[in-house]
Amino acid sequence: MVNKDFKKVTMEDKEEIKALLREYSSFCLSAFTFSSLVSWETVYHYQWTVSGQTLLIKFITPEDKQEHLLQPVGEFGSELQQEILRYAATLSYKLKIYGVSESFIKRYPEFISHFERTEYRDMDNYIYSAEDLAKLEGKRYQPKRNLLYQFENKYNWTSESVSQENVSGCFEVLQKVYTPDKADTNSFLGQELKVLEFVLNHFTLLEQHGILVRIDQDPVAFSLFENLNPTTCVVHFEKAIREYKGLYQMINRETAKYIFARGYQYINREEDLGIEGLRKAKLSYYPLTLCPAQALTFLGDS
Repeated sequence: MVNKDFKKVTMEDKEEIKALLREYSSFCLSAFTFSSLVSWETVYHYQWTVSGQTLLIKFITPEDKQEHLLQPVGEFGSELQQEILRYAATLSYKLKIYGVSESFIKRYPEFISHFERTEYRDMDNYIYSAEDLAKLEGKRYQPKRNLLYQFENKYNWTSESVSQENVSGCFEVLQKVYTPDKADTNSFLGQELKVLEFVLNHFTLLEQHGILVRIDQDPVAFSLFENLNPTTCVVHFEKAIREYKGLYQMINRETAKYIFARGYQYINREEDLGIEGLRKAKLSYYPLTLCPAQALTFLGDS
């Protein structure tokens, strides 16, 4: 089953995959959303199958073109565990299982004993208090409030929810943010642009939410986010025209206000990819915790 009966993740699979992910809604990593799987399929070639009560997802790593797995979702029986171990032993490379949670490691110690455990700090997801990001209270957020004050006094701005009626405004922002040199389809930014266009073109079907900020009626920033689990929203994308000082702080706050007003306690702002400036920016909002992005590497002979 591990090396057959898989099929490409497509929009037609939404209800079945979302139902399985929803049933096991304790995941804190943003990769475990249907929208992430289907929108990044062209980059990672995600495929899926169901074995018994277990959702299995495999993908191809762009750098080495090898096939690996995400953490199995659902009841992970001993028969399937042994099947995966036998499959791993046949490969000419070390099979890896990505996105592995602490609860999975504690629940299946015998299976885990066949793997080396590695943490990937660059892929850890940042988890924040929704209330903190919405209100920005206290001395530590004073620099953010200063930038917001300057922005609000300098620009004639508005904020609105993204819908099918105004999603074209997000495309306008993309055209200004992704210059031709950044839109090279072989670069990460080019791949990200392709993914963003897919999500925006399927905004309603993918059950996304968003915030669009305008200055003098012109679209200048937007965010896209969705429910990750009953307590948490995940912000998949946040794009803004950098020429407007304080705009990134504004789209961040407006997004948090929308999420907090709808009763969510936490906001997942995904990973920093090891980019120094991005890491600094994410840490400057004081995350409550990092959701660890762990991987298991098969120990058997290759």
